[in-house]
Amino acid sequence: MQTKTLRILNNLQSDELKSSDGNFKPRKKREPVSVGRIATYVVLGLYTLWILAPFMIILISSFTPRSEFETAKSFIWWPKEFSLEGYQRLFTNKTFNVGGIPMLLRGFLNTMWITLIPLASGLLQSLLVAYCYWQGKFPFKNSLFMFTVTLMFIPLGAFGFVGYMFYDNLGWTEGWQSVLPLIVPGLFASASTVFFLRPYLDGISGEIVEAARIDGMNFWQIFFTIVLPLSKPALIAQFIFGFVGGYNNYAGALMYLVDEKSLWTLQLAVQQSVNYMMEGDFDYAFQCATALLSMLPLIIVYLICQKFFIEGISFGGGKE
Repeated sequence: MQTKTLRILNNLQSDELKSSDGNFKPRKKREPVSVGRIATYVVLGLYTLWILAPFMIILISSFTPRSEFETAKSFIWWPKEFSLEGYQRLFTNKTFNVGGIPMLLRGFLNTMWITLIPLASGLLQSLLVAYCYWQGKFPFKNSLFMFTVTLMFIPLGAFGFVGYMFYDNLGWTEGWQSVLPLIVPGLFASASTVFFLRPYLDGISGEIVEAARIDGMNFWQIFFTIVLPLSKPALIAQFIFGFVGGYNNYAGALMYLVDEKSLWTLQLAVQQSVNYMMEGDFDYAFQCATALLSMLPLIIVYLICQKFFIEGISFGGGKE
C-alpha cells in the first residue's frame, strides 16, 4: 500500500515538472527568506502595535464599568464585564446637554456645517483659480502665481489677535455672528490648494480643452463638464486635508465661540469632558467614550475616500 502511494506521488511530481510540450522543465527554487526581511516585518509589526495600542486602550476603557475603575488596584487591560455606562452618561447627563440636545451631538452637527460650507466653496474657487492659471492667458500670470505661492509662507497663526481685533470692530465676536470668522475666510480660494491643483491640471491633456472649444463650449461649460470631473481625485485629497483641519480646529472655536454654547464645535465639547474629570469626577469610561465617538467621523471619511486620496496626492489623474 505504501509502495503504491509513493508511486502516485512520484507520478504527480513528474507531471508538475513537465511542460505543455511534454519536456521536463526545472522547478523554480523558492528564494530564501533573508534575516533583513524578517527583521523588517518584526519592526513593522511592533510599530503597528505601538500605534494601535492607544486606540485599543480607549476602546476597552469605554466599555469598562465605573465601579471596576474605582476598585482597580492596577491598570485594567480587559474588563471583567463590558458595560455601556460611559455612552449612556454621554447622552443622558444633564451637564452635557444644551437645549435638551447632548453636547457631543450638537458639537458634531455644528462642526459639520461650520467646516463643510467654507470647505466646499473654497475648493471650488481654488480649482477655478488653478484653471485660470493653467489655461488663461493674461499679463503677469507667472508673477501672480509666484505671489500666490509666497502667501503660503506667511504664518497666519501669528496674526490671530490682530484678526480678532479686526472681527471685533466688525461686530463679529458676539452672539450668532461669532461664527462668521470661522466661515467667511474659508469661502474663498486658498493659496496652498491652488498651488496643489495647478500641477495636477498640468497633467491633463490640453487637447481635451481645445477640442471642447472647437465644439463650441464656453469657459464655464469646460470648467464644469471637463475640468471639474477630471479633478475629482485631487479635490478629494484636498477635501480630506481641509476636513481634518476644520474638524480639529480648537483654537479658532475657543477664540470666537467659547461664550456661545449653542455654537460650540466638537472640540469644545470634548474639552468640556476633560474639564469635567479635572473637577474631581474621574469618569474614565465617559471620557474614553467621548474620545472614541469624536474620532469615528474622521476614520469613516478616510476609509471612504482613501482610494481617491492616494490618486490625488500622486498626481496620476491626468491622462491623455
